[in-house]
Amino acid sequence: MERLDRRGLLASLVAALGGVLAFWRSDAEAGQRRAARGVRRRVRRRVRRRIRRRAVTRVVAGRRVWVVPVGLAVSWELMHENRVVVVKELKAVDRNGAKIQVAVVQDSAGKVEDVEILREDTEDNRKDLEGSVLPDSDKTTPGVEAEIEVDE
Repeated sequence: MERLDRRGLLASLVAALGGVLAFWRSDAEAGQRRAARGVRRRVRRRVRRRIRRRAVTRVVAGRRVWVVPVGLAVSWELMHENRVVVVKELKAVDRNGAKIQVAVVQDSAGKVEDVEILREDTEDNRKDLEGSVLPDSDKTTPGVEAEIEVDE
């Protein structure tokens, strides 16, 4: 067996330490690559949403009318049965000598229709529903501020 002197001992220790450091460093870099590939951060972001309320149908004086909130305004969304429509215009129409309120609504397919409305606050239409997200550039449409969590 060969006898080790100080120089030989130090050289073998430095070589062993270098190998351990190289292994540790490559393992750490691989871990960082794995982490960077698979990590998703959840971030809270503020968005503006349209005001959406529920509308129900009622028969009044032999005509079908939608019962909508008293504060209904243009650009609100109404959820009627299983579809969502956007209010494009509110107007009063003269029918047989009586003033009737009409809302011009448009659905997601682009179909526009006039519906007679009755403004009345009920238990159902007082509740705010989650409306569609408005673009950041749109500052004129009435909306509600909300925070959402998104993955980055």
